[in-house]
Amino acid sequence: MDRKIWDALRIPVCTATGNRCEICGDQVIRNGRIGRPDCHEKWIFEFHPDRPIQRLIALCPGCHQVQHSGLARVKGREQEVIERLCRLNRWSRRQAELDLNRSTARCTHRDRFNWDLDLSALHGRLIIHSYPTLHIPAADRATLGNSFFGLPPHGSAHLTRADSPETYEILKHIASQ
Repeated sequence: MDRKIWDALRIPVCTATGNRCEICGDQVIRNGRIGRPDCHEKWIFEFHPDRPIQRLIALCPGCHQVQHSGLARVKGREQEVIERLCRLNRWSRRQAELDLNRSTARCTHRDRFNWDLDLSALHGRLIIHSYPTLHIPAADRATLGNSFFGLPPHGSAHLTRADSPETYEILKHIASQ
């Protein structure tokens, strides 16, 4: 997603929390200055045929890393996740490790499904011209790309900030075969 569009979505979320993490309450310090927290998507998976976004949440980098514990594991930062889980939940190391194992099992199970993407919770703040209801079928999700895996978009999708007279569009072109 274009940085200007993402900023239009994330900055109000961070501002509403007083630029504090919604989990631990910490302020974020970046380059020696107070900064905005990260913004993370909170999804609903259970009992839904699609993958609806529940809301956006402001997180400090440490709590955000916990939300992406699989990525932290790949990057060799799993110990930081375990330490944070222990500190915030007053857990033993064993409890934190069991929780991470349960999380990995849930993620592995969910990865077997091709989820539709339901962004309707962002209605009024985001417009995807090809999907006015903000419901993107699983077969079309590649049109938006995948920032987690760094995959480029395929097909054509136009995203627009809905809360500004300025329009920012991302044109995604079909790769020639």
